[in-house]
Amino acid sequence: MIAPRSLMTRLLLPCLLAACAGPATQQRADDRLVKAEAEMNACKQGLGLGAAPTPTTTALYDPATGSVAQDAAQVKIKTLCGRQLYELLDAQRVVKELHR
Repeated sequence: MIAPRSLMTRLLLPCLLAACAGPATQQRADDRLVKAEAEMNACKQGLGLGAAPTPTTTALYDPATGSVAQDAAQVKIKTLCGRQLYELLDAQRVVKELHR
């Protein structure tokens, strides 16, 4: 005999997985990326660094290799726009994973 909880899991799991893999998920990820890019650009503009490239990492220091090569604009963006940068990098990661 199958326990009720196990039976419920077996019945709901395929439904949940199907819902997660749908095109709506891709659209939400793309929308999140667009919003994160806009917030990052607004933060950079507010600092007067609109032309500076957006950092590709949030790290200021890597214990394994030492200091991360960066200029003053990159450090300023990483420290003052940290929340926006983290959201942007996470949104980019999600979109890349969904495209696989």
